[in-house]
Amino acid sequence: MSPTQTKAPAAATPIRGLIPPLLLGVLALVSAAEPMSINMYLAGLPQLGREFGIDQAAAQLTITFFLAGMAIGQLVAGPVSDSRGRRGLFIAGAAGLLLATAAAALAPGIWTLYIARLVQGLAGGTAVVLARAAVVDLVRGPEVARIFSILMLLGGIAPVLGPIIGGLLVGPVGWRGIFWVLVAINAVILAGVAFVVPETLPAERRKPAGFAPMLAGARTLFSDRAYVGFTLAFIMSFGTMFAYVSASAYVLQEHYGFTPVQYSAIFATNTSGLFIVGLINARIVRKLGPLPIAKMGNAILLAAAAGLVAASLADAPAPVILALLFITVASMGVNMPNNSALAVSRATGIAGSASAFMGSGQFIVAGLLSPLVGVAAAAGMSQPVAMAVVMLACAATATASLHVAARAAFPNSTDGPTDGATNDATNDATNDASDGTSTGTSTDTRLSDDHRRDRKAHKPTQRRIVTES
Repeated sequence: MSPTQTKAPAAATPIRGLIPPLLLGVLALVSAAEPMSINMYLAGLPQLGREFGIDQAAAQLTITFFLAGMAIGQLVAGPVSDSRGRRGLFIAGAAGLLLATAAAALAPGIWTLYIARLVQGLAGGTAVVLARAAVVDLVRGPEVARIFSILMLLGGIAPVLGPIIGGLLVGPVGWRGIFWVLVAINAVILAGVAFVVPETLPAERRKPAGFAPMLAGARTLFSDRAYVGFTLAFIMSFGTMFAYVSASAYVLQEHYGFTPVQYSAIFATNTSGLFIVGLINARIVRKLGPLPIAKMGNAILLAAAAGLVAASLADAPAPVILALLFITVASMGVNMPNNSALAVSRATGIAGSASAFMGSGQFIVAGLLSPLVGVAAAAGMSQPVAMAVVMLACAATATASLHVAARAAFPNSTDGPTDGATNDATNDATNDASDGTSTGTSTDTRLSDDHRRDRKAHKPTQRRIVTES
């Protein structure tokens, strides 16, 4: 019996209401796999370096190999799942994540560890992209943004708890012990995927297999200005956040003199702001719709980043910088889930590909931004100014991209959709494009009879796992 034939999840039973809490919990745990696989063992990098006799840069390559695997895994698994289905690949990704993590824990040398981390990233990328695609398979409209908010909230706990747990474990169990803890977590992920997650993309909704259909799907996505714009808005919002994450330790500790403990408290405070705003977003997005909230969030992000540049140039006191950083990070609680939901909702017929390009873009931007603040500082800028300038550039790009995408997706509206039915209309236009009946930039908003009935009843529409004939 193949993995896709196991009885555990009732793949033949349509999901008509909200995503069940247990399924949502599994998808959230999968979403947390990437930050857990990075943050939990950071405290063990010096110990790892001493054991293998390598310097800091060589030890940090274990992160680089993992991130490269994450990007490649998403690019491959997303399009393949659009034609092969989600469940089999999902199980394979979760199993690969478990085995590669165990291999990392047992690695006898640094190159074995590099390879294990690369495979770990490939498998993790597969699982993460399919978790997002499954959401788009199951729900529509503002509900996508609501679920993405919840996934981000639950998955967002990992970056905060990961370093703390790793710091507590590295002394008694060492860096290898941290990987064994990750093995246990990944075993839970595999069990959840195997026994809780159903096949969310039935055969009748899959795209033809082969390279040519995948290329056609990519062409459809990248010819859709709305998808490209919303995706760039998501990626560059993430870029703003990553510029802060990668440079804040130097800015706050070396320039402003905060201790490592104080820095950790500041980081946790800012993350709590993101968590609270994301929780609010999950409660209001059904009523207001993702686009108006995203516009507001990006405007706040841009204003805070501009204020951060001005404050840094004026050498403002630390409380001013901290307040602006808090606002910047907190705004991600609405920017990232809504921008990503707007992007993938443009391509429900090829959600795996849409999620893959979006997710891979995150890691490409992360790789490019990592040295950028340091380069700017080396060119003569102070660390705070360099960080603020990079953050402002990312925020401005995100805001401009969102504006272009909104005009392309909703040319006759200033606020975009505020109900599931209107979002379904844009989904239908993009689905037609992915089937070859449109160029991919269509803004046709004709509703099917089912969508009209849903709209009349003021109910958010819900995608089914199995399409009934």
